[in-house]
Amino acid sequence: MEPTSTHILDRELIKLNAYRLLTLFYANKEIARLSDPNRRDDMTSKLEKTFFSREMTKYLLNISIGVRVLDDQMKTRPADDPMRQKYFSEINKINQEYHCMMFEDEIDLRGACNKIIHAITVVPREVERFGSHVTDEYNSLGSGDVDEQLAVSSGFDNHATTWKHFSGDIHLRGWHNGKEWTSLLQVPIFVEAVFNFLQTQH
Repeated sequence: MEPTSTHILDRELIKLNAYRLLTLFYANKEIARLSDPNRRDDMTSKLEKTFFSREMTKYLLNISIGVRVLDDQMKTRPADDPMRQKYFSEINKINQEYHCMMFEDEIDLRGACNKIIHAITVVPREVERFGSHVTDEYNSLGSGDVDEQLAVSSGFDNHATTWKHFSGDIHLRGWHNGKEWTSLLQVPIFVEAVFNFLQTQH
């Protein structure tokens, strides 16, 4: 058996890790919705607190390194290689359609991966919600449905619960050439861009 001359990456595993990254954030919202917002000492919340950051980091780095290696492999093919030419056409479309960072419209998918790899701090953005918690569902059984929009506009509701969950954005911070940079990665957009990128690899 001849040894390979370059890295061989499992593209399906990269897709799977992109899926897992996305579901981490969807699960976080549901776990927060079902947990006591003032205690968060239930078993599910404790498990999430133990494993969320570790799993998020694992998936982000696996995806980002994989995308960069695949991108490098295509860019080092001969200039007249039809696969290389097709790849550049498709990756340009992806970069035009998807902006994975908020407030940085010019950044491409590879640039987003570079930010992830070189980030010193990686912190999911937390948002506060009003209503739609499981507690509100229990309370509404005896008092009728709670109109969340009306509650928000009036500024008062007897049943609406305030709770927090991760938004699906990740704050990234790092240094480049002695200057600090910060970015906000939008996970759903990043995952969609990665998925379409991997479709170009067939």
